[in-house]
Amino acid sequence: MMIRTNRTSPSRTSPSRTSTSRTRRAAIGIAAAALALATVTFGGDAIAQAGLAIGGSSSNFGSHRLRGGFMPDPYTRQITSGGNLDASTQGLAPGCRGFVTRQPDFIVRYDNPASFLRFYAMAQGDTTLVINDAAGRWHCNDDSHGGLNPTVDISNPPAGQYDIWVGSYRASENIRSTLHVTELRSQHP
Repeated sequence: MMIRTNRTSPSRTSPSRTSTSRTRRAAIGIAAAALALATVTFGGDAIAQAGLAIGGSSSNFGSHRLRGGFMPDPYTRQITSGGNLDASTQGLAPGCRGFVTRQPDFIVRYDNPASFLRFYAMAQGDTTLVINDAAGRWHCNDDSHGGLNPTVDISNPPAGQYDIWVGSYRASENIRSTLHVTELRSQHP
């Protein structure tokens, strides 16, 4: 016995509808991927939605809580710079450069803020700083004070979490560094 099928059956989608449906699904997939890589802007400062992990609780070299007026000042932490992500391609802020890891190298939770906060790194090589502050703003620096050590100054720093990356200016380079956090303008590399 032979069974015939009706090619114009309403349950079967026509080739043009299938093609349109596939095209629509592909467009939605591309849009979703673009959205996942996009950056959101708040008050002119970009916050990366992909690439660098911000606002989490894990970091490469730990975390520390500081209160305004902390002692000893500066607070220091040993860090090894470098990573496989190029900060200049992450859509962060002008001047962001160096190679960093996905998660921050160090996290500072800053309470009862003073009117000034400075981060700087000291190393026997060319390092960079990439910082996402408690308000979600990006701060970056490569060289400062006439040398290869980076410095980031924040006036009227907000209370909260600071995600900090000490980058290496060159790819595939890891440099032993000391991260310094200070409220004293006289402290710098």
